Amino acid sequence: MSGVRGFCPMGCGSTLILGSGGGVTCGYLDCPRPEAPSELLAIAETEHVVHFYETNFAILHPLRERLDIVDYEGLEDCPLHQYLHDLDGPPIQPGRYRVIDEGAHWAYVRWPA
Repeated sequence: MSGVRGFCPMGCGSTLILGSGGGVTCGYLDCPRPEAPSELLAIAETEHVVHFYETNFAILHPLRERLDIVDYEGLEDCPLHQYLHDLDGPPIQPGRYRVIDEGAHWAYVRWPA
């Protein structure tokens, strides 16, 4: 096993290692979820996932969008977040959707499809 740069998403600190199976894991013995780094890296979704409610919404931003976030500032600058915030209500029937930027408009696909 070898050390991996980065931090355990469970808050254990700089404890990441490359496990014998090749996955990134936390080497801290008391980590509550040592496989969390591998689980996060295995997420294949690259688009926004939005849960629309009757009067508001919740966005799961793709991991790539979090790369430039500093001190939790900036996710509100996401074009999708700004667009949805400015609407009077949900643009589609309540539910969970994968939202894809198609340039001129947003496409909504039921999630999971």
